[in-house]
Amino acid sequence: MKRYIKLMVVASAIFVMPTSCKKWLKEEPYSLYASETFFKTTDEADMAVLGVYQQMTGTFGYGFYMSMVFDIDSDIAQMQGAVISDGPRQVAHYSIPTSHSYMLETWRQMYRGINRANLVIEKVPQMDLFKNGTEAQKATLNKILGEAKFLRGQYYFDLVRLFGDVPMKLKSTEATDDVLLPRTERYEIYTQIIKDMTEAAALIPENSAKSKDERVSKGAVKGMLARVALFAGGWSLRQSGQMEQPSNYKEYYALAQKMSSEVMASGEHALNASYEQIFKNHCKFILEPKESMYEVALFNATGGTANSGVVGSWNAPIADLGNPYGRANSFYKTTALFQKSYKTGDLRRDVAVCTYKLDVTGAQVPQLTGRLDEGWAPGKWRRDWQNTGAKDPNNTDLNWTLLRYADVLLMRAEAENELNEGPNAAAYNAINQVRRRAYGKPLNTADATVDLPAGLNKQDFFERLKQERAWELCFEGMRRMDLIRWNILGTSIRATQVALKAYRSNYAYVAGDYFKDNKNELYPIPQIERDLNTNLSQNPNY
Repeated sequence: MKRYIKLMVVASAIFVMPTSCKKWLKEEPYSLYASETFFKTTDEADMAVLGVYQQMTGTFGYGFYMSMVFDIDSDIAQMQGAVISDGPRQVAHYSIPTSHSYMLETWRQMYRGINRANLVIEKVPQMDLFKNGTEAQKATLNKILGEAKFLRGQYYFDLVRLFGDVPMKLKSTEATDDVLLPRTERYEIYTQIIKDMTEAAALIPENSAKSKDERVSKGAVKGMLARVALFAGGWSLRQSGQMEQPSNYKEYYALAQKMSSEVMASGEHALNASYEQIFKNHCKFILEPKESMYEVALFNATGGTANSGVVGSWNAPIADLGNPYGRANSFYKTTALFQKSYKTGDLRRDVAVCTYKLDVTGAQVPQLTGRLDEGWAPGKWRRDWQNTGAKDPNNTDLNWTLLRYADVLLMRAEAENELNEGPNAAAYNAINQVRRRAYGKPLNTADATVDLPAGLNKQDFFERLKQERAWELCFEGMRRMDLIRWNILGTSIRATQVALKAYRSNYAYVAGDYFKDNKNELYPIPQIERDLNTNLSQNPNY
Protein backbone atom coordinates (compact mmCIF):
# COMPACT_ATOMS: atom_id res chain seq x y z
CA MET A 1 0.00 0.00 0.00
CA LYS A 2 3.07 2.24 0.26
CA ARG A 3 4.45 0.77 -2.93
CA TYR A 4 4.79 3.81 -5.13
CA ILE A 5 5.78 6.41 -2.58
CA LYS A 6 9.11 4.62 -2.09
CA LEU A 7 9.83 5.18 -5.76
CA MET A 8 9.35 8.91 -5.49
CA VAL A 9 12.88 9.56 -4.26
CA VAL A 10 14.13 7.85 -7.42
CA ALA A 11 11.54 9.54 -9.58
CA SER A 12 12.37 12.96 -8.22
CA ALA A 13 16.00 12.51 -9.23
CA ILE A 14 15.12 13.25 -12.85
CA PHE A 15 13.89 16.64 -11.68
CA VAL A 16 17.06 17.71 -9.86
CA MET A 17 18.31 20.47 -12.12
CA PRO A 18 20.46 23.61 -12.01
CA THR A 19 18.68 26.22 -9.93
CA SER A 20 18.42 29.97 -9.86
CA CYS A 21 17.08 32.35 -7.22
CA LYS A 22 17.13 35.31 -9.61
CA LYS A 23 13.77 34.86 -11.31
CA TRP A 24 10.38 33.63 -10.24
CA LEU A 25 9.61 30.03 -11.20
CA LYS A 26 13.09 29.60 -12.67
CA GLU A 27 14.27 27.49 -9.78
CA GLU A 28 13.62 24.27 -11.69
CA PRO A 29 14.43 24.37 -15.41
CA TYR A 30 14.63 20.85 -16.81
CA SER A 31 17.90 19.35 -17.92
CA LEU A 32 18.66 17.89 -21.31
CA TYR A 33 18.79 14.47 -19.67
CA ALA A 34 15.27 14.67 -18.30
CA SER A 35 13.60 16.22 -21.29
CA GLU A 36 15.36 14.51 -24.17
CA THR A 37 16.53 11.08 -23.06
CA PHE A 38 14.41 9.90 -20.19
CA PHE A 39 10.94 9.28 -21.68
CA LYS A 40 11.73 6.08 -23.58
CA THR A 41 9.86 3.37 -21.68
CA THR A 42 6.59 3.07 -19.80
CA ASP A 43 8.58 2.61 -16.57
CA GLU A 44 10.40 5.89 -17.14
CA ALA A 45 7.14 7.71 -17.87
CA ASP A 46 5.69 6.15 -14.73
CA MET A 47 8.61 7.36 -12.63
CA ALA A 48 8.11 10.84 -14.04
CA VAL A 49 4.44 11.00 -13.03
CA LEU A 50 5.31 9.66 -9.58
CA GLY A 51 7.54 12.71 -9.30
CA VAL A 52 4.43 14.83 -9.89
CA TYR A 53 2.56 13.04 -7.09
CA GLN A 54 5.55 13.53 -4.82
CA GLN A 55 4.99 17.28 -4.62
CA MET A 56 1.85 16.70 -2.55
CA THR A 57 3.94 15.25 0.28
CA GLY A 58 6.07 16.54 3.12
CA THR A 59 5.81 19.52 5.44
CA PHE A 60 4.97 22.07 2.75
CA GLY A 61 2.29 19.86 1.18
CA TYR A 62 -0.36 17.60 2.64
CA GLY A 63 1.97 16.24 5.31
CA PHE A 64 1.40 19.41 7.35
CA TYR A 65 0.63 22.86 5.92
CA MET A 66 -1.99 21.99 3.30
CA SER A 67 -3.82 19.45 5.44
CA MET A 68 -3.80 21.05 8.87
CA VAL A 69 -2.37 24.56 9.25
CA PHE A 70 -4.37 25.95 6.33
CA ASP A 71 -7.64 24.46 7.68
CA ILE A 72 -7.74 26.48 10.91
CA ASP A 73 -8.90 28.54 12.74
CA SER A 74 -12.55 27.85 11.96
CA ASP A 75 -15.86 27.40 13.74
CA ILE A 76 -14.93 23.87 14.82
CA ALA A 77 -11.16 23.92 15.37
CA GLN A 78 -8.20 26.12 16.19
CA MET A 79 -4.49 26.13 16.85
CA GLN A 80 -3.76 25.83 20.55
CA GLY A 81 -2.20 28.92 22.08
CA ALA A 82 -3.21 32.57 21.83
CA VAL A 83 0.18 34.02 20.88
CA ILE A 84 0.75 35.22 17.33
CA SER A 85 4.53 35.44 17.45
CA ASP A 86 5.35 32.05 15.95
CA GLY A 87 4.87 30.72 12.44
CA PRO A 88 1.97 28.27 12.77
CA ARG A 89 -0.12 30.52 15.04
CA GLN A 90 0.38 33.56 12.83
CA VAL A 91 -1.27 31.63 10.02
CA ALA A 92 -4.00 30.00 12.08
CA HIS A 93 -4.99 33.13 14.01
CA TYR A 94 -5.01 35.38 10.91
CA SER A 95 -2.03 37.60 11.66
CA ILE A 96 0.02 36.66 8.61
CA PRO A 97 2.92 38.78 7.37
CA THR A 98 3.49 38.79 3.62
CA SER A 99 6.97 37.42 4.26
CA HIS A 100 5.68 34.33 6.07
CA SER A 101 7.73 31.28 5.12
CA TYR A 102 4.73 28.92 4.98
CA MET A 103 3.23 30.88 2.10
CA LEU A 104 6.47 30.83 0.15
CA GLU A 105 7.24 27.17 0.76
CA THR A 106 3.81 25.93 -0.28
CA TRP A 107 3.64 28.30 -3.26
CA ARG A 108 6.93 26.98 -4.61
CA GLN A 109 6.08 23.35 -3.95
CA MET A 110 2.77 23.64 -5.79
CA TYR A 111 4.51 25.23 -8.78
CA ARG A 112 7.15 22.51 -8.78
CA GLY A 113 4.31 20.02 -9.04
CA ILE A 114 2.81 21.97 -11.94
CA ASN A 115 6.16 22.18 -13.71
CA ARG A 116 6.68 18.44 -13.39
CA ALA A 117 3.16 17.78 -14.63
CA ASN A 118 3.75 20.05 -17.63
CA LEU A 119 6.80 18.03 -18.59
CA VAL A 120 4.91 14.72 -18.45
CA ILE A 121 2.01 16.19 -20.45
CA GLU A 122 4.46 17.37 -23.11
CA LYS A 123 6.70 14.33 -23.32
CA VAL A 124 4.38 11.33 -23.05
CA PRO A 125 2.50 12.05 -26.34
CA GLN A 126 5.89 12.38 -28.09
CA MET A 127 6.99 8.90 -27.05
CA ASP A 128 7.24 6.30 -29.80
CA LEU A 129 5.38 3.84 -27.54
CA PHE A 130 2.49 6.26 -27.21
CA LYS A 131 1.93 6.03 -30.96
CA ASN A 132 3.33 2.63 -31.93
CA GLY A 133 3.41 0.55 -28.75
CA THR A 134 1.21 -2.39 -27.82
CA GLU A 135 -2.34 -1.73 -26.68
CA ALA A 136 -1.24 -2.37 -23.11
CA GLN A 137 1.61 0.12 -23.42
CA LYS A 138 -0.70 2.73 -24.93
CA ALA A 139 -3.23 2.20 -22.13
CA THR A 140 -0.50 2.63 -19.51
CA LEU A 141 0.78 5.82 -21.10
CA ASN A 142 -2.72 7.24 -21.47
CA LYS A 143 -3.29 6.63 -17.77
CA ILE A 144 -0.02 8.37 -16.94
CA LEU A 145 -1.00 11.29 -19.16
CA GLY A 146 -4.37 11.47 -17.42
CA GLU A 147 -2.74 11.45 -14.01
CA ALA A 148 -0.44 14.31 -14.96
CA LYS A 149 -3.37 16.38 -16.28
CA PHE A 150 -5.38 15.71 -13.15
CA LEU A 151 -2.51 16.62 -10.86
CA ARG A 152 -1.79 19.83 -12.75
CA GLY A 153 -5.43 20.72 -12.25
CA GLN A 154 -5.27 19.86 -8.57
CA TYR A 155 -2.19 21.99 -7.95
CA TYR A 156 -3.77 24.98 -9.66
CA PHE A 157 -6.96 24.39 -7.67
CA ASP A 158 -4.97 24.47 -4.44
CA LEU A 159 -3.19 27.66 -5.48
CA VAL A 160 -6.42 29.42 -6.44
CA ARG A 161 -8.13 28.48 -3.17
CA LEU A 162 -5.18 29.75 -1.16
CA PHE A 163 -4.04 32.79 -3.15
CA GLY A 164 -6.80 33.69 -5.64
CA ASP A 165 -5.54 34.82 -9.06
CA VAL A 166 -2.10 33.29 -9.67
CA PRO A 167 0.17 33.00 -12.72
CA MET A 168 -0.79 30.12 -14.99
CA LYS A 169 1.91 28.38 -16.96
CA LEU A 170 1.07 25.36 -19.14
CA LYS A 171 4.52 24.41 -20.42
CA SER A 172 7.57 23.15 -18.59
CA THR A 173 10.14 25.75 -17.68
CA GLU A 174 13.26 26.10 -19.80
CA ALA A 175 16.26 28.30 -19.13
CA THR A 176 15.30 30.74 -21.89
CA ASP A 177 11.70 31.28 -20.73
CA ASP A 178 10.32 34.61 -19.60
CA VAL A 179 9.11 33.53 -16.20
CA LEU A 180 8.06 36.94 -14.88
CA LEU A 181 4.40 36.20 -15.44
CA PRO A 182 1.48 38.31 -14.23
CA ARG A 183 -1.47 36.86 -12.35
CA THR A 184 -4.10 35.02 -14.38
CA GLU A 185 -7.76 35.67 -13.60
CA ARG A 186 -9.05 32.73 -11.55
CA TYR A 187 -11.91 31.80 -13.85
CA GLU A 188 -9.48 31.37 -16.71
CA ILE A 189 -7.59 29.03 -14.40
CA TYR A 190 -10.79 27.25 -13.38
CA THR A 191 -11.58 26.70 -17.07
CA GLN A 192 -8.20 25.03 -17.49
CA ILE A 193 -8.60 22.97 -14.30
CA ILE A 194 -11.97 21.67 -15.47
CA LYS A 195 -10.52 20.89 -18.91
CA ASP A 196 -7.56 19.03 -17.40
CA MET A 197 -9.69 17.00 -15.01
CA THR A 198 -12.33 16.22 -17.61
CA GLU A 199 -9.67 14.89 -19.97
CA ALA A 200 -8.10 12.98 -17.10
CA ALA A 201 -11.41 11.28 -16.27
CA ALA A 202 -11.58 9.96 -19.83
CA LEU A 203 -8.04 8.53 -19.65
CA ILE A 204 -7.92 7.01 -16.17
CA PRO A 205 -9.69 3.67 -15.53
CA GLU A 206 -11.87 2.85 -12.54
CA ASN A 207 -10.35 -0.20 -10.78
CA SER A 208 -11.11 1.53 -7.50
CA ALA A 209 -11.91 -1.53 -5.40
CA LYS A 210 -8.84 -3.36 -6.75
CA SER A 211 -6.38 -0.53 -6.24
CA LYS A 212 -3.30 -1.47 -4.24
CA ASP A 213 -1.71 1.96 -4.25
CA GLU A 214 -2.72 5.58 -3.68
CA ARG A 215 -2.89 6.63 -7.32
CA VAL A 216 -5.98 8.41 -8.50
CA SER A 217 -8.90 6.50 -10.06
CA LYS A 218 -11.62 7.67 -12.44
CA GLY A 219 -14.05 8.01 -9.54
CA ALA A 220 -11.58 10.08 -7.55
CA VAL A 221 -11.02 12.38 -10.53
CA LYS A 222 -14.76 12.93 -10.91
CA GLY A 223 -15.21 13.46 -7.19
CA MET A 224 -12.44 16.04 -7.10
CA LEU A 225 -13.88 17.72 -10.17
CA ALA A 226 -17.20 18.00 -8.32
CA ARG A 227 -15.32 19.77 -5.53
CA VAL A 228 -13.62 22.11 -8.01
CA ALA A 229 -17.02 22.97 -9.47
CA LEU A 230 -18.53 23.85 -6.09
CA PHE A 231 -15.62 26.15 -5.33
CA ALA A 232 -15.79 27.75 -8.77
CA GLY A 233 -19.50 28.33 -8.22
CA GLY A 234 -19.00 29.64 -4.71
CA TRP A 235 -17.81 32.91 -3.24
CA SER A 236 -14.21 34.10 -3.31
CA LEU A 237 -12.28 37.27 -2.53
CA ARG A 238 -11.55 39.16 -5.72
CA GLN A 239 -8.92 41.77 -6.53
CA SER A 240 -11.64 44.40 -6.09
CA GLY A 241 -11.43 43.69 -2.35
CA GLN A 242 -14.94 42.21 -2.26
CA MET A 243 -16.30 38.71 -1.92
CA GLU A 244 -18.08 37.76 -5.14
CA GLN A 245 -19.93 34.82 -6.64
CA PRO A 246 -19.99 34.36 -10.43
CA SER A 247 -23.29 35.19 -12.15
CA ASN A 248 -23.25 31.78 -13.88
CA TYR A 249 -22.63 29.91 -10.62
CA LYS A 250 -25.39 27.39 -11.35
CA GLU A 251 -23.42 26.10 -14.33
CA TYR A 252 -20.72 25.03 -11.91
CA TYR A 253 -23.23 23.49 -9.53
CA ALA A 254 -24.61 21.54 -12.48
CA LEU A 255 -21.14 20.15 -13.15
CA ALA A 256 -20.83 19.17 -9.49
CA GLN A 257 -24.20 17.44 -9.69
CA LYS A 258 -23.16 15.57 -12.84
CA MET A 259 -19.81 14.40 -11.50
CA SER A 260 -21.09 13.35 -8.08
CA SER A 261 -24.05 11.50 -9.60
CA GLU A 262 -21.73 9.64 -11.99
CA VAL A 263 -19.56 8.53 -9.07
CA MET A 264 -22.64 7.28 -7.24
CA ALA A 265 -23.97 5.48 -10.32
CA SER A 266 -20.66 3.77 -11.06
CA GLY A 267 -21.03 1.31 -8.19
CA GLU A 268 -17.28 1.57 -7.59
CA HIS A 269 -17.61 3.41 -4.28
CA ALA A 270 -19.65 2.97 -1.12
CA LEU A 271 -19.77 3.96 2.53
CA ASN A 272 -18.07 1.76 5.05
CA ALA A 273 -20.87 0.68 7.37
CA SER A 274 -18.73 1.74 10.36
CA TYR A 275 -17.54 5.34 10.65
CA GLU A 276 -15.00 4.31 13.27
CA GLN A 277 -13.54 1.58 11.09
CA ILE A 278 -12.63 4.09 8.37
CA PHE A 279 -10.10 5.74 10.64
CA LYS A 280 -8.92 2.59 12.36
CA ASN A 281 -8.13 1.23 8.88
CA HIS A 282 -6.34 4.45 8.07
CA CYS A 283 -4.28 4.22 11.24
CA LYS A 284 -3.33 0.62 10.35
CA PHE A 285 -2.26 1.59 6.79
CA ILE A 286 -5.18 -0.36 5.28
CA LEU A 287 -6.23 1.16 1.96
CA GLU A 288 -9.99 1.29 1.53
CA PRO A 289 -10.63 2.88 -1.87
CA LYS A 290 -14.38 2.26 -1.89
CA GLU A 291 -14.84 4.91 0.82
CA SER A 292 -11.41 6.53 1.06
CA MET A 293 -11.26 7.43 -2.61
CA TYR A 294 -8.06 9.46 -2.82
CA GLU A 295 -5.15 9.56 -0.40
CA VAL A 296 -1.81 11.34 -0.45
CA ALA A 297 0.82 8.68 0.21
CA LEU A 298 3.12 9.80 3.01
CA PHE A 299 6.15 7.67 3.84
CA ASN A 300 9.76 7.95 4.95
CA ALA A 301 11.73 4.78 5.56
CA THR A 302 13.78 6.26 8.40
CA GLY A 303 11.12 8.46 9.98
CA GLY A 304 12.49 11.69 8.51
CA THR A 305 10.56 14.68 7.22
CA ALA A 306 10.97 14.18 3.47
CA ASN A 307 7.81 12.79 1.83
CA SER A 308 6.33 12.26 5.30
CA GLY A 309 3.96 14.17 7.54
CA VAL A 310 2.71 14.76 11.06
CA VAL A 311 -0.76 13.27 10.56
CA GLY A 312 -1.62 11.56 13.82
CA SER A 313 0.84 13.49 15.95
CA TRP A 314 0.10 17.18 15.34
CA ASN A 315 -3.67 16.63 14.96
CA ALA A 316 -4.21 13.93 17.57
CA PRO A 317 -4.78 13.76 21.36
CA ILE A 318 -1.74 14.45 23.50
CA ALA A 319 0.51 11.42 23.85
CA ASP A 320 3.35 11.85 26.29
CA LEU A 321 6.89 11.31 25.08
CA GLY A 322 8.08 7.79 25.80
CA ASN A 323 4.72 6.09 25.60
CA PRO A 324 4.67 2.89 23.49
CA TYR A 325 2.61 4.39 20.65
CA GLY A 326 4.66 7.49 19.87
CA ARG A 327 4.45 11.12 20.92
CA ALA A 328 1.68 13.50 19.88
CA ASN A 329 2.19 17.20 20.60
CA SER A 330 -1.43 17.92 19.70
CA PHE A 331 -1.48 21.53 18.56
CA TYR A 332 -4.65 21.12 16.48
CA LYS A 333 -7.65 21.40 18.82
CA THR A 334 -11.37 21.26 18.44
CA THR A 335 -13.72 23.30 20.61
CA ALA A 336 -15.76 21.96 23.48
CA LEU A 337 -18.93 23.33 21.89
CA PHE A 338 -18.34 21.44 18.67
CA GLN A 339 -18.05 18.16 20.57
CA LYS A 340 -21.28 19.00 22.40
CA SER A 341 -23.09 19.83 19.13
CA TYR A 342 -23.38 16.15 18.14
CA LYS A 343 -26.84 14.72 18.79
CA THR A 344 -27.52 11.83 21.12
CA GLY A 345 -26.77 8.55 19.39
CA ASP A 346 -24.43 10.01 16.76
CA LEU A 347 -21.59 7.51 16.67
CA ARG A 348 -19.26 10.00 14.99
CA ARG A 349 -18.79 12.14 18.09
CA ASP A 350 -16.46 9.86 20.03
CA VAL A 351 -14.52 8.99 16.88
CA ALA A 352 -14.07 12.58 15.73
CA VAL A 353 -13.29 14.12 19.11
CA CYS A 354 -11.06 12.50 21.71
CA THR A 355 -11.53 13.55 25.33
CA TYR A 356 -8.54 11.75 26.80
CA LYS A 357 -4.74 11.93 26.58
CA LEU A 358 -2.17 9.14 26.65
CA ASP A 359 0.31 9.16 29.49
CA VAL A 360 3.85 7.81 29.33
CA THR A 361 2.61 4.24 29.85
CA GLY A 362 0.06 4.52 27.04
CA ALA A 363 -2.88 4.61 29.46
CA GLN A 364 -5.91 6.77 28.65
CA VAL A 365 -6.28 9.72 31.03
CA PRO A 366 -9.70 11.47 30.79
CA GLN A 367 -9.63 15.23 30.25
CA LEU A 368 -13.06 16.17 31.58
CA THR A 369 -12.68 18.62 34.45
CA GLY A 370 -12.06 22.35 34.66
CA ARG A 371 -10.60 23.80 31.49
CA LEU A 372 -9.28 20.48 30.20
CA ASP A 373 -11.99 20.46 27.54
CA GLU A 374 -10.00 23.19 25.80
CA GLY A 375 -7.44 20.49 25.05
CA TRP A 376 -9.83 18.13 23.28
CA ALA A 377 -8.34 17.10 19.96
CA PRO A 378 -9.29 15.29 16.77
CA GLY A 379 -9.60 11.59 17.51
CA LYS A 380 -9.55 10.20 13.99
CA TRP A 381 -5.81 9.58 13.96
CA ARG A 382 -5.06 8.95 17.66
CA ARG A 383 -1.75 7.33 18.51
CA ASP A 384 -3.24 4.34 20.34
CA TRP A 385 -5.14 3.41 17.18
CA GLN A 386 -1.90 3.50 15.24
CA ASN A 387 -0.32 1.10 17.72
CA THR A 388 2.90 0.90 15.74
CA GLY A 389 5.46 2.74 17.80
CA ALA A 390 7.30 5.62 16.19
CA LYS A 391 10.36 5.76 13.93
CA ASP A 392 10.44 9.47 14.76
CA PRO A 393 8.81 11.35 17.67
CA ASN A 394 6.79 13.57 15.33
CA ASN A 395 6.64 12.23 11.77
CA THR A 396 4.33 9.38 10.87
CA ASP A 397 3.59 7.33 7.77
CA LEU A 398 -0.16 7.99 7.91
CA ASN A 399 -1.60 9.07 4.57
CA TRP A 400 -3.71 12.20 4.19
CA THR A 401 -7.15 11.49 2.74
CA LEU A 402 -8.20 14.09 0.19
CA LEU A 403 -11.58 12.60 -0.73
CA ARG A 404 -14.04 10.24 0.91
CA TYR A 405 -17.22 8.89 -0.63
CA ALA A 406 -19.24 10.57 2.13
CA ASP A 407 -18.03 13.90 0.77
CA VAL A 408 -19.27 12.96 -2.70
CA LEU A 409 -22.71 12.24 -1.24
CA LEU A 410 -22.80 15.55 0.59
CA MET A 411 -21.65 17.44 -2.53
CA ARG A 412 -24.48 15.77 -4.46
CA ALA A 413 -26.98 16.88 -1.83
CA GLU A 414 -25.66 20.45 -1.89
CA ALA A 415 -25.69 20.70 -5.67
CA GLU A 416 -29.23 19.32 -5.96
CA ASN A 417 -30.52 21.74 -3.34
CA GLU A 418 -28.97 24.72 -5.13
CA LEU A 419 -30.03 23.74 -8.64
CA ASN A 420 -33.61 22.91 -7.68
CA GLU A 421 -34.09 25.82 -5.27
CA GLY A 422 -34.69 23.29 -2.57
CA PRO A 423 -34.01 19.62 -1.82
CA ASN A 424 -35.31 16.94 -4.16
CA ALA A 425 -35.38 13.18 -3.62
CA ALA A 426 -31.76 12.83 -4.77
CA ALA A 427 -30.60 15.41 -2.22
CA TYR A 428 -32.43 13.68 0.60
CA ASN A 429 -31.17 10.26 -0.46
CA ALA A 430 -27.55 11.40 -0.53
CA ILE A 431 -27.47 13.17 2.83
CA ASN A 432 -29.58 10.53 4.56
CA GLN A 433 -27.13 7.78 3.62
CA VAL A 434 -24.47 9.70 5.53
CA ARG A 435 -26.79 10.29 8.48
CA ARG A 436 -27.91 6.66 8.69
CA ARG A 437 -24.34 5.47 8.86
CA ALA A 438 -23.69 8.03 11.61
CA TYR A 439 -26.40 6.45 13.78
CA GLY A 440 -25.62 2.84 12.94
CA LYS A 441 -28.70 2.36 10.74
CA PRO A 442 -28.98 0.41 7.43
CA LEU A 443 -27.72 2.75 4.73
CA ASN A 444 -30.42 2.23 2.11
CA THR A 445 -33.50 1.92 4.31
CA ALA A 446 -35.54 4.98 5.21
CA ASP A 447 -35.48 5.68 8.94
CA ALA A 448 -37.61 8.48 10.29
CA THR A 449 -35.55 8.60 13.49
CA VAL A 450 -32.47 9.90 11.70
CA ASP A 451 -33.47 10.99 8.18
CA LEU A 452 -33.95 14.70 7.59
CA PRO A 453 -37.60 15.71 7.69
CA ALA A 454 -39.43 16.10 4.38
CA GLY A 455 -40.51 19.53 3.25
CA LEU A 456 -37.43 21.54 4.17
CA ASN A 457 -36.96 24.70 2.13
CA LYS A 458 -33.71 25.57 0.40
CA GLN A 459 -32.18 27.56 3.27
CA ASP A 460 -33.23 25.11 5.97
CA PHE A 461 -31.77 22.20 4.00
CA PHE A 462 -28.55 24.13 3.43
CA GLU A 463 -28.22 24.80 7.16
CA ARG A 464 -28.61 21.08 7.83
CA LEU A 465 -26.10 20.29 5.08
CA LYS A 466 -23.60 22.80 6.46
CA GLN A 467 -23.79 21.18 9.89
CA GLU A 468 -23.67 17.66 8.46
CA ARG A 469 -20.44 18.45 6.64
CA ALA A 470 -18.95 19.59 9.94
CA TRP A 471 -19.99 16.46 11.83
CA GLU A 472 -18.94 14.10 9.05
CA LEU A 473 -15.79 15.69 7.61
CA CYS A 474 -14.41 17.58 10.60
CA PHE A 475 -10.63 18.06 10.71
CA GLU A 476 -10.20 16.52 7.25
CA GLY A 477 -8.94 19.73 5.66
CA MET A 478 -12.18 21.14 4.24
CA ARG A 479 -13.97 23.22 6.88
CA ARG A 480 -12.21 26.57 6.55
CA MET A 481 -12.42 26.44 2.75
CA ASP A 482 -16.10 25.46 2.87
CA LEU A 483 -16.86 28.51 5.03
CA ILE A 484 -15.04 30.72 2.52
CA ARG A 485 -16.95 29.45 -0.51
CA TRP A 486 -20.20 29.97 1.43
CA ASN A 487 -19.02 33.51 2.33
CA ILE A 488 -19.43 32.98 6.06
CA LEU A 489 -15.90 32.45 7.40
CA GLY A 490 -15.65 35.75 9.26
CA THR A 491 -19.16 35.64 10.66
CA SER A 492 -18.69 32.02 11.73
CA ILE A 493 -15.41 32.74 13.52
CA ARG A 494 -16.85 35.70 15.40
CA ALA A 495 -20.00 33.80 16.35
CA THR A 496 -17.85 30.92 17.60
CA GLN A 497 -15.78 33.25 19.74
CA VAL A 498 -18.90 34.82 21.26
CA ALA A 499 -20.39 31.40 21.99
CA LEU A 500 -17.18 30.11 23.57
CA LYS A 501 -16.82 33.21 25.77
CA ALA A 502 -20.42 32.69 26.88
CA TYR A 503 -19.60 29.06 27.66
CA ARG A 504 -16.52 30.10 29.66
CA SER A 505 -15.41 33.70 29.87
CA ASN A 506 -11.71 32.84 29.71
CA TYR A 507 -11.99 30.23 26.95
CA ALA A 508 -8.83 30.57 24.84
CA TYR A 509 -10.10 31.31 21.33
CA VAL A 510 -8.72 34.45 19.67
CA ALA A 511 -9.35 34.18 15.92
CA GLY A 512 -12.26 36.61 16.12
CA ASP A 513 -9.88 39.29 17.38
CA TYR A 514 -7.66 39.09 14.31
CA PHE A 515 -9.78 37.96 11.37
CA LYS A 516 -10.47 40.74 8.86
CA ASP A 517 -13.24 40.40 6.30
CA ASN A 518 -12.20 40.90 2.67
CA LYS A 519 -8.62 40.08 3.57
CA ASN A 520 -8.17 36.79 5.37
CA GLU A 521 -10.25 34.78 2.92
CA LEU A 522 -6.98 34.64 0.95
CA TYR A 523 -3.38 34.26 2.01
CA PRO A 524 -0.83 36.86 0.89
CA ILE A 525 1.22 36.37 -2.24
CA PRO A 526 4.72 35.57 -0.89
CA GLN A 527 6.64 38.82 -0.73
CA ILE A 528 9.87 37.31 -2.02
CA GLU A 529 8.06 36.22 -5.18
CA ARG A 530 6.79 39.76 -5.66
CA ASP A 531 10.30 41.09 -5.14
CA LEU A 532 11.56 38.77 -7.86
CA ASN A 533 8.58 39.33 -10.15
CA THR A 534 7.27 42.89 -10.23
CA ASN A 535 4.33 41.74 -12.37
CA LEU A 536 2.78 40.10 -9.29
CA SER A 537 0.32 42.29 -7.40
CA GLN A 538 -0.58 41.64 -3.75
CA ASN A 539 -3.91 40.36 -2.46
CA PRO A 540 -6.38 42.89 -1.02
CA ASN A 541 -5.60 44.56 2.30
CA TYR A 542 -2.16 43.01 2.86
